[in-house]
Amino acid sequence: MAAIDTLRSDATSANDNHATVLIIGAGVVGCLTAIKLAQAGIDVQIVERLLETSEAPRACGYFGAVQGFLDELGLYTLIRDQGFMTRGLCWRGLPKDNDSKDGKRFGDIVAVQPLCAPDDTSFPVGSGLLNLTQGQLNKLFVHQALQTGRVRVNFGAEFVSILENSEENGVTVLARDVDTGVERQYRGKYCIGADGAHSNLRKALGLPFPGHQWPERLLATNVRVPNVEDPVWHTYYYMAEKYWGVATPLEEPVLGEKTLWRYAIAVPPEVTKADDELLSDEYILGIYESRLPGPRPLQAQIEARVLYRIHQRLAPTLRKGNCLLAGDAAHVCNPVGALGLNSGMLDADALAEALVMVLREGRSDKVLDVYSDERRKVFQFFVDPTSSQNKMRVHSHPPETAAQDDWYFRILANNPTKKQMLDLMKPYFETWRTNMRKAAGEL
Repeated sequence: MAAIDTLRSDATSANDNHATVLIIGAGVVGCLTAIKLAQAGIDVQIVERLLETSEAPRACGYFGAVQGFLDELGLYTLIRDQGFMTRGLCWRGLPKDNDSKDGKRFGDIVAVQPLCAPDDTSFPVGSGLLNLTQGQLNKLFVHQALQTGRVRVNFGAEFVSILENSEENGVTVLARDVDTGVERQYRGKYCIGADGAHSNLRKALGLPFPGHQWPERLLATNVRVPNVEDPVWHTYYYMAEKYWGVATPLEEPVLGEKTLWRYAIAVPPEVTKADDELLSDEYILGIYESRLPGPRPLQAQIEARVLYRIHQRLAPTLRKGNCLLAGDAAHVCNPVGALGLNSGMLDADALAEALVMVLREGRSDKVLDVYSDERRKVFQFFVDPTSSQNKMRVHSHPPETAAQDDWYFRILANNPTKKQMLDLMKPYFETWRTNMRKAAGEL
C-alpha cells in the first residue's frame, strides 16, 4: 500500500471543488461511505481537518454484520490479510496471584460470549471477531477510496461553515487550509457529516446532541506485554466496581512473545488528577500492577495513550435539508461491547445505499428521511440500551455472584442451548444492520 503522504499529494492535486457528494471527515465512516458511493458510480469529495489519518487508540474489533457489509464491498479479505481473527470474548474477575511463581494470572472467567464454533479455524464471513486497529483500517479505506478514481480526499482542510443547503442548489461549504489559512468553497448535491462526536457540521446545522456523559474518564492505552498464558478468549472485560475495563489484542498473540494489547481502564469520578498526570507512565503502570496478568516486575511498554470522556448521545435527526449525519457525528455510546465504530460503519452502508437509490435510481429523496429514522431507531432500541447495559454489567456485579444474579451471565455461564445463543445474537444481525430497500418500500 502506498504511504499516506503520497495518497495525500495525489488526492489534493485536483483543482475541481465540486462532486455529487461532499463528506466532512476522512475517518473510517466517511471513507467507507465514499467507497460504496464510488462503486455505484457517484463522485465524492472528502474534506478532512487532519493532515493525515489518526493513530489514536480507538476501535479495533468488527462483528459479523459489519463483516458482511465489508465483504460485499470487496474489503473483507484485505482486512483479514492485515488483521487477525479471534473466537469471541469473555468477562473475568481481576488477575490473581500465581501460586507457583511471581506475577499474576488471568482472573477467573465469569461468562463467555462465543462468536463462532470453539474449534473454528477458517472463520467464514460473519463469524468470529475481525481485528484491526482503527488507524490501520482508516489508512486502508483511504487507499481504497482513492483507488476507485471517483474520490478526492482533501487533508488539512478544516470545515468552517455552510454557505448553502437547499434542495434546488445542493450544499456549498467553506473550508480553511490549516497551514495557509486560505479558504475554499466545496459544492455537492448532498453533504455528509462524518466528522466525529464534536462534529462541526452538526453544530453548523444547529442540531443539539442530547444525552448524557458517564462519570468515569476512560484511559485507553496500547501496551506491549509478554504472552505468558493462552487465554483462548482473548478479548475480555475485567469486572470491578472501580478501574473496570476492557482488554483486547492489537496483534495476534503468540505464546512466549511480546505483542501489542489495548487496555482501556475507567478512571473513577472521584479521582481529580489532571489529565497529564493520569497519562503519565507512573500512574498508568500503577494501575497495570493490579490489572495486567504476567510476570513481576511488570514488563509493559506503553506505545500510545489517550484519555477521553464517554457519552450516550443521539442527534434529533440525521437529515437537515441536503445535509446528513453518520457515525459519531450522529450518535455516540460508551465503548464496552464495541458498538460505536461498528454502528458507524453500518450507518455508512445504509446512507450510501439511500443516496444510490436517490441519485442513481431516481427514487424520492424521502428515502433519506427513512435513513434518518431507521438508524435513529437502531440506536434508540439496540445500540444505546445494549451498550449501556454492557457497561453496567462490568462494574455493577461482583464477579463472584454475577453468573447467578444477572440473566445474561446466567445464560452464558450455564451451557446455553443453540436456540438461546441464536436468540442472544439475533439483534446483532437482524436489527443492527438496516436493509434500506426494505425500509424504504415503494418510495
